[in-house]
Amino acid sequence: MDIDVAALDRLLTAPEQSDDLILDTRDRDVAARWHPEGPGARYLNVPYDEFEGDQDAAVAQLPQNAGNVHVLCARGISAVDIAEILRERGVHAGIVGGGMAAWARYHRIVRVSASHEPFAIYQIVRPAKGCLSYLVVSGKQALAIDCTRFTDVYSELCERLGAKLIGVADTHLHADHVSGSSKLSSGAAPYYLSDEDAVGGSLRRDSVPRTIEVGETPIRVVSLPVPGHTLGSTAFYVGDRYLVSGDTLLPNGVGRPDLGNRALEWTEYLYESLTGVLAKCDPSTAALPAHAGSASDYGSDGACIRKLGDLLAAQLSADRAAFVERVSSAVAKTSQPAEYAEIRRVNLGADASEQRVAELETGVNQCALKR
Repeated sequence: MDIDVAALDRLLTAPEQSDDLILDTRDRDVAARWHPEGPGARYLNVPYDEFEGDQDAAVAQLPQNAGNVHVLCARGISAVDIAEILRERGVHAGIVGGGMAAWARYHRIVRVSASHEPFAIYQIVRPAKGCLSYLVVSGKQALAIDCTRFTDVYSELCERLGAKLIGVADTHLHADHVSGSSKLSSGAAPYYLSDEDAVGGSLRRDSVPRTIEVGETPIRVVSLPVPGHTLGSTAFYVGDRYLVSGDTLLPNGVGRPDLGNRALEWTEYLYESLTGVLAKCDPSTAALPAHAGSASDYGSDGACIRKLGDLLAAQLSADRAAFVERVSSAVAKTSQPAEYAEIRRVNLGADASEQRVAELETGVNQCALKR
């Protein structure tokens, strides 16, 4: 039976593993960089070329106890041939409609604020990239934060909720994916990006204000400068209970401080941001990061949310010197992908074709330095 990417997401996020198998028929190097994952299904990569060369040998690589086999290719076209080969051999097989291209566009929406709150916060998850963006809604007004380039997701959500955008913000100049925040604002609402991160850009944007009020009975969104991952990184404190932390603080680490090629200096800034800014917030605050690193970062409801105090305790278990040494060592062991420089230029207003943008975004997020 064929499935769409929404059904694939439900399968992957199930708490217990089923007998279902995701069979990825893309080339091994491409599949290794980027593929769907989750606790609910097994994953196997057998390239299309291997089926062309020896069908029996390719099929023999499948586990004998595989239940439904969901064939994944780049765009949902060549997968049809593989599914037919499998069905001819008695395997229950179908395709993932639209393939990896559809998975790259897919978003799931989860309300992360409590139902009794006088406002709502929706986390918009793009599983393929681990991107997490937010819509803060109070009454008939909404503020969007860290939008992906698929702006229809946010426009349609606002329409469904009967809310009008009064602002769009980025917590920082993103390097791993192309932002849609400027496009979403489209002159109809202010686009907020810090002055430090906007240097050299051509976008129409506003400086980040100290506070943004959302709703007729306003909910206050307070901006907190937290340099380190970038010089202009900003966290947004919503209603004194929720912190949209950007890449400053992530589920399993912090944002890499080497994007400006001044890693040691920015690591010092990062430490000050954690200890001098975020540590002054209520530790019971719900932390809402800009990225999740893997499927294990999501809860049973499909959202990624942590207690601020827990994240800070994990990162600040040592003094400044030890923190700087640990982060510097992690930076030395990894390097930011070459595409990140071009993505930053695009996010500052440089032109890029849709095909080029898709190429730039191929691969998992590598902005995090895991502890």
